[in-house]
Amino acid sequence: MDITQVYNDNKNSVYRLALTYLHSQEEAEDVCHDVFIKMMEHKIALFPGKERAWLLTVTANECKNRLRFWNRHRKEELSDRIPVREAESPDVLEAVLSLSVKERSVIYLYYYEGYTAEEIAGILKITASAVRSRMERARKHLKNKLEGELS
Repeated sequence: MDITQVYNDNKNSVYRLALTYLHSQEEAEDVCHDVFIKMMEHKIALFPGKERAWLLTVTANECKNRLRFWNRHRKEELSDRIPVREAESPDVLEAVLSLSVKERSVIYLYYYEGYTAEEIAGILKITASAVRSRMERARKHLKNKLEGELS
C-alpha cells in the first residue's frame, strides 16, 4: 500500500487519538507527523487492513512517552481544545476530557474509533479485562458527571 494512501486514510484517527492524550493541537500534530515518519524511516511492512491498528498503537506509545517526559521536566496547563463532531454534545466531550488518561483513551478508542475491547488491549498493550474495567469505571465517572450537571 502507498504511504500517501495510508496517510490520507489514517491521519485524522492518529491526530484525534494524540489530541485526547495530549490536549494540545500543536503536540498532537507533532505526534501525528512523528508516527508517519517512523513508518517511512523503518519501512514498516504492514499487513493490509492492519495499518490503522499499528499507527494507533505507535501513537498511543508516543503520547505516553511525551506525557512521561512532561511529568519529569515541566508542569503547565494543557489546552482543552478538541474539535467537537456535529452530533456530539459539548457537555459530553467536556466530561470525557475530564477523565484520567487511562479512562479517556479507552473511551475514545471504543466510542470514537469503533474498536473492540480486544483490539484496544492490543493497541494499548494491556489485557482485555483491564480495558473492560477501565471502560466500566469511565462510564460510571461519566454518568456521575453528566447527572451532576443536570441537577
